[in-house]
Amino acid sequence: MSRVLHKENQASWKDLSRTLGGSFTARARGLISPGLDLLTPENEIFGRLLTDAAGGTRLRAGDLEAEIQQAPGHRYVMMTGDTETLTAEPAGSPTSLTLRSDERVYEARISLFRNRATALSSTGNETARLSGGLTNRRYRATFDPLDPASLPVAVFLLHHTVGLRSKAYRAGS
Repeated sequence: MSRVLHKENQASWKDLSRTLGGSFTARARGLISPGLDLLTPENEIFGRLLTDAAGGTRLRAGDLEAEIQQAPGHRYVMMTGDTETLTAEPAGSPTSLTLRSDERVYEARISLFRNRATALSSTGNETARLSGGLTNRRYRATFDPLDPASLPVAVFLLHHTVGLRSKAYRAGS
C-alpha cells in the first residue's frame, strides 16, 4: 500500500477526531436494527456503525469508511481502506484486550455488568472511555483528541462491548 494512501486514512481519522472534540454518543437505530447512529456532542448524526450478516462491522462517517473483521486466533482487525488501523486480541479473556495502532499499544478492560469500557495507553493515561445504558441502546464515548489512535480505539470499544453484551442477552434468554 502506498504511503500517500496511509497518510490520507490517518488524516481522515484526525479530521473526524478534531470535529468531535473528544466525545460522541451512539444510539440504536431501531428496536431490532443491528446498527448504531453516531452523534456529535450537538446530537447531529455524523456516521453509522453497521453490522453485516457475515459478522463484520462497518463504520461510515462522511468520507471515512472503516471495517472491523474477526481474524484467526480470536483477533480483530480494523481496516480503513487498505490500511490496517487497529488490531485487537484478547489478553486472557474477551473482556480484557490488547489493542495496537501503528507503534502504540493500549490495554482495554470491559465491564459487561456495568456496561463500561476503558483503554489505557502504555504510559497509563486513559485514552478512551465508553459507558452505556442498561438496555445496550445508548452509549457515550470520550477519547483523547491529541492521541491519533484514540478515536479508532473508542469505536472499537463500542463495537466490541455492544457485541459482547448482545451475546450475553441472547445467551440469557
